[in-house]
Amino acid sequence: MKNFISIFFVITLIFSACSGKSDYVTPESAIESNAKFMNEEDFEGVMSTIHPQSPSYKMTENLVKKIFETYDLNYKIEKIKVLEQNDKQAKVEFIQLTTKLKGPEFKDNRTYGIHTLKLDGDSWKIFSTEVTDLKFL
Repeated sequence: MKNFISIFFVITLIFSACSGKSDYVTPESAIESNAKFMNEEDFEGVMSTIHPQSPSYKMTENLVKKIFETYDLNYKIEKIKVLEQNDKQAKVEFIQLTTKLKGPEFKDNRTYGIHTLKLDGDSWKIFSTEVTDLKFL
């Protein structure tokens, strides 16, 4: 059960990331900003990186609040590579390292995945995330 909870947190942490805090002119800038805001525990910042039409928007909103209340985690984007991009959507491969600084039991991990980002006006935002591999450290 603890592994399931850890995996759920990881998937949601990766996807976390809608208000209008900033414009993200590239898909990479949205992903990098998401990690930065997660490190700063800046809820509005995190949500500004998520597309408002994302089917997981509300779940992400609730889980980010819970994570910030429970943990102090560090997020580091180790790799980011645009796989495909057109004028409305982009697919970006990433590797993210997540480590616990404070809080209850949490398994540090390295997550491999693909973010799908869509434009929201002129700003790239995370729409969905596919986790392709998860390695506990």
